[in-house]
Amino acid sequence: MRLLFIILLIPLFIFQSAAIGQKSKNKKSKNEEKGPKIFETVGDSLRADSIVYYKTEIGFSMPDLSPKFKGKWMINVMHKQARAVPDSLTEAYLDFYEDTLFSAYVGCNKLSGKYIIKGPTIKFTILDTALTACPQNDIESWFIKLMESRVSYFGIDEKILYLKDVAYNIVFDCSKRKEEEPKSTTSQK
Repeated sequence: MRLLFIILLIPLFIFQSAAIGQKSKNKKSKNEEKGPKIFETVGDSLRADSIVYYKTEIGFSMPDLSPKFKGKWMINVMHKQARAVPDSLTEAYLDFYEDTLFSAYVGCNKLSGKYIIKGPTIKFTILDTALTACPQNDIESWFIKLMESRVSYFGIDEKILYLKDVAYNIVFDCSKRKEEEPKSTTSQK
């Protein structure tokens, strides 16, 4: 009986010591734990019968694109429908301000409103409701309709702004207006 008890205890001690050795392998030093935990492994990936758990911090912050939006953007093309012939606009513009406000001019009235950016999406709300009737100009009504109901996404770099619909079709193609250089006054002798 005593021999059987000893035989059963020996494997128990062997497995226990292997488990303690494995725990000490996975422990991190106190110096490494000062910052946030980015990656932690629990388990043994060398064995075929083990399970490995990975604990990671998941997080992503979108860059602030408001400095890129700020300024006057000339609206070159307005697409009423995805496959239709686009309208070329000559004097139309969007002017973005830092405080999520914008103004726009499409030929008759100056419009103003708010915009909200969340990740790659953008939402416009026109605040002006009292518009004067423009002769032979349905461009403004199309502009308001497209801005409020169809524009959902955007693409932007330093000189180009694309306002897109849900299917990523370009609705408005805009280009950054060049800053006017102040005239230098030099006196000639």
